[in-house]
Amino acid sequence: MKFFSFKLSSTTLIFIVSLYFTVALNLGFFQQILKIQPFNGTSADYFLYSVPIVYFFALNIILNILAIPVLHKIIIPLLILVSAAISYNSLFFNIYFDVDMLNNVLQTNIAESSRMFTNSYVLWLFFLGILPTLLYLNTKIVYKRWWKELLIRIVSILLSAGVILGIAKFHYQDYASFFRNHKNLAHLITPSNFIVSGIKGIRHYYRDNTPYQQIDINAKQAKSDSYRNVTIIVIGETTRAQNWGLNGYYRQTTPKLAARGDQIINFPNVTSCGTATAVSVPCMFSSLSKDDFNVNLSYKQDNLLDILQRSNIDIHWLNNNSDCKGVCKNIPSTDVLNFNLPEYCRDGECLDNILLPEIDKALANDTAKDFMIIVHTMGNHGPTYYERYTNSEKIFTPTCDTNEINHCSNQELVNTYDNGIIYLDQFLDKIITKLEQNDKWKSALYYVSDHGESLGENGLYLHGAPYAIAPEYQTHIPMIMWFSNMWIQNKPFDLNCVRNNAKNNAYSHDNLFHTMFSINDMDFSTLNSYKTELDILAQCRK
Repeated sequence: MKFFSFKLSSTTLIFIVSLYFTVALNLGFFQQILKIQPFNGTSADYFLYSVPIVYFFALNIILNILAIPVLHKIIIPLLILVSAAISYNSLFFNIYFDVDMLNNVLQTNIAESSRMFTNSYVLWLFFLGILPTLLYLNTKIVYKRWWKELLIRIVSILLSAGVILGIAKFHYQDYASFFRNHKNLAHLITPSNFIVSGIKGIRHYYRDNTPYQQIDINAKQAKSDSYRNVTIIVIGETTRAQNWGLNGYYRQTTPKLAARGDQIINFPNVTSCGTATAVSVPCMFSSLSKDDFNVNLSYKQDNLLDILQRSNIDIHWLNNNSDCKGVCKNIPSTDVLNFNLPEYCRDGECLDNILLPEIDKALANDTAKDFMIIVHTMGNHGPTYYERYTNSEKIFTPTCDTNEINHCSNQELVNTYDNGIIYLDQFLDKIITKLEQNDKWKSALYYVSDHGESLGENGLYLHGAPYAIAPEYQTHIPMIMWFSNMWIQNKPFDLNCVRNNAKNNAYSHDNLFHTMFSINDMDFSTLNSYKTELDILAQCRK
């Protein structure tokens, strides 16, 4: 006899599963509806009461179709397990699951994903995912003769459809208006959110299954001097502009950069291409603008690094993140996570200072060729913000020293996050100091974060919200530039003009691709992809 063994008719089991999804695995969806339109004691409340009823009967129709012998023992348990995993994040962090979030999940490494497994999350998965799955698998379904089973299913489907149509008769306009204005709520509904996202992901992959396209195959430099260009691009992780000291934040979270004064050109009005690394990193190196960007398409064409490498610039990618998201597919790269140095690393993740010795090694290769290093940092990646700095940077207390960030006070969470920016400040300052040590280089540093972060504002945490509804905390990012004296003396740009534009103009990830061509003395006549209006330096050419 099986443990937890039951006997139920197919229609009864489908009814129970539909009810379970309604009352347990879609709480985040119903919670968000009530935030948008709370009960107010008027006739509008009937619409709110009807939403879970419509969901229940709609799912009942779908499961009556899917729950066929043999296959149902695979399909239904899978739906329960995945829905349980997603529903926790929807309920407690207001995370929407769309195709970009699916890509983000699929590209997350084990160390990064393990930080999400809090005690609460594990208990949630066990009681709302694993245990119900075991109960389902140990339930023997009693099927009637095929014609009678089919008749019962048809009756069940028709009755469910009748209830939905009956509600639609009275509330169609309510549904049409509400969900037209709040389309992104569909990304909170399990299991349809991850099913639809999976289908879209597959469709995008095959739709974009085009031959690889080389861009600017005749690209070359147009240098007028013999000095070596050395450029370092630092890709930040999860740093938001609101907490950036140089932007006028009430705390000085960037003291070392601030001490450099006008050496640092700060850009206070910058927006990201996406709200997740899997989108933003490929986007910022792509010739495609945010409005035209497609992740799968970007994999199948040259990016900035491919073009610059073809023009005889040495390029190296240093990685302290999950991976380069396909951007470094054609260039040399080093993954410092593989070093697992105990002074920097813990449980598969490392502090960004582990990158500094590798930067030294790269800069020591003093050939005559121009050189670019891309430094992909761990930055301030959550939810374990307390692991992103050392005791030396623990300036703001008390801190949130747990991955269960929704259990911390907002002040504790912000303190911890701000300490991470203090660590980033010293990291960037040390890179600039290294570049300053060789006064014969035309050196440049370009820092930009991949996206921002929500720290509990309006109940929203982390990042990855659909861009259309993402709060500014997730899309408003810091960006700075620094240039050496040799660069300034030998380049035809007015940096006072650049500083003035930085303060007054709006910029985005789209600018990086085109600005790098000016920084690296490219011959614009050989670049079909170059757009002057997106080059930050172009307007300030002397």
